[in-house]
Amino acid sequence: MNLRAALPTGMFSHYWQAWLPYAIAALLLGTLAGLAALHATGVRRIAPAGTFALAALALAVLGGLAAILADAAAEGDGLTVFDRPTWQWFIDHRSPAATAVAKVVTTVGSTLVMGVLAGLTAALLWWRRRRGDAVLTAVVAAGAGLIVVIGKRAVGRQRPPADFRLVTETNASFPSGHALASTAILGTLTVLLVAGTRPVAARIGVVAAALTLIAAIGISRLYLGVHWATDVLGGWLTGAGWLLLCVVARRLWRSYRDNAQHGGPTGNDPGTTDLDHPGASDVPDAPADGAAS
Repeated sequence: MNLRAALPTGMFSHYWQAWLPYAIAALLLGTLAGLAALHATGVRRIAPAGTFALAALALAVLGGLAAILADAAAEGDGLTVFDRPTWQWFIDHRSPAATAVAKVVTTVGSTLVMGVLAGLTAALLWWRRRRGDAVLTAVVAAGAGLIVVIGKRAVGRQRPPADFRLVTETNASFPSGHALASTAILGTLTVLLVAGTRPVAARIGVVAAALTLIAAIGISRLYLGVHWATDVLGGWLTGAGWLLLCVVARRLWRSYRDNAQHGGPTGNDPGTTDLDHPGASDVPDAPADGAAS
C-alpha cells in the first residue's frame, strides 16, 4: 500500500507518522509544565515546570521542522531549492582519496552497523545491571529503524540521479536512514557517557566527537550522491527529536518511580544509573560505556 497516496495532501499529512508523536509529547509536557507552575505537588516532585516547558518546546520545534522538510521533499518546493546546487557542488569536488574516506564513513554510519552497536551496548548495559539504560538504548535503536522505514514509504522521494551515485541504494530518499540512525544511536551513547563523566573537558570532548562523526556520516551521503541535502537534514532533525523524546520519557519515568517508591530520588536503588543520577559517586560503570561505543 502506498501510504503517501492514502493520506490527504497538505504539509501536516506528509510524514505525519514522524511528527505526530513529538506533537503529542510536546502537548503532554506542556500540560505538565502548567500543572507544575500551578504547584501541583505530585507533578513538581517529578520535575520543575521549566524542565517540562523546555522539553515541550524542543520537541515541538524538532517535530515541526521535520514536518516542514518532509512536505518540501514530497512537493519539491521550499528548502529543496538548495538541494540541486548542493548535490552539484559535491559532484564537482570529488577525488579518489575523498571517495575512499566517504565510503568508509558511510559504512560505519549504516543502519546495520548502528543497530549492531546499539545491540551490543544494550547487552553490555543489561549484563552490568544497568537495565534502564539498556532498555533506553534498545528502544531508541528500534524506534529509529521503524521511523526510517515508515518515513521513506510515506514521503516516497526519489534519490539523486543514479548515474552519479558512488554506492548502490534502492529505497526512497527521505529521510536519510544513515543520518537519522546515527543521530539517535550515537546521541544515546553520548548521553550515557556524558552522564557518567565528571571533568567538563572530557564531557565536551565526548560531545564534540559524537557531533563530528554524526556530521561526517551525513555529509558522506551527500558526497556519494545518494541523498539530497534536505534528506540528511530531515534525518538529523527526526533522529534528534526521537532521541530527546526517549531520554525525557526515561528521566521522567525514573523520577516518578523514585518518588512513588521512596518519596524522592534516593540513588541507593541497585538499578540506579548514570543517566538517572549524573552526579552520583556510587556508579563505577561509566568507563565501560566508552568501550562499548
